[in-house]
Amino acid sequence: MRLCLTEAQGHALARYARDAAPQEACGLLAGVREQVEEVIPIPNAAADPVHHYRLDDVIFARTLMQLEARGLELLAIYHSHPNGDPIPSPTDVRQATFPDTPYVIIGLYNGEARLAAWRVRYGEVTPVEVYVGLPGTAPAVREAKLSRAQIIAILISAILAFAFMIILSLSLLPPAPVIVTPLP
Repeated sequence: MRLCLTEAQGHALARYARDAAPQEACGLLAGVREQVEEVIPIPNAAADPVHHYRLDDVIFARTLMQLEARGLELLAIYHSHPNGDPIPSPTDVRQATFPDTPYVIIGLYNGEARLAAWRVRYGEVTPVEVYVGLPGTAPAVREAKLSRAQIIAILISAILAFAFMIILSLSLLPPAPVIVTPLP
């Protein structure tokens, strides 16, 4: 999984973060597949917007419906860290409610804007590749191909696992009952 943004979109995210500082900026990235087509700021409705963010529920829901009607997907949710790095805080991880949607963070540490994307899935945080450049110029994603030796090893492992399960199942069967025939 990755996100592709234009340079203008990357600059827009940095500008929104700087303009909102010292409060956290937040919003959505929408597009098709991995290509961001729109950066959509959403008001921060958090009780403490200097230290937290919460997308305005009504505007968020309305925006999602509008995106769907226009054939766009929600590609990411973004917010800023006005005085920090673009790394998810424990609160960010705890409040992440969209496990299949990346979270983009714009860090404004020492005035420099940096961004990073993360997938937060049930408390587990993994980085998401972000490409900033001209649309359609992102390097192709290389799919890992298995070598012949790896394929053979997987097949042998599967056969051995199957044989082990059969032997184990047979060993757990109770002994056959002894049939006694009555004498005449």
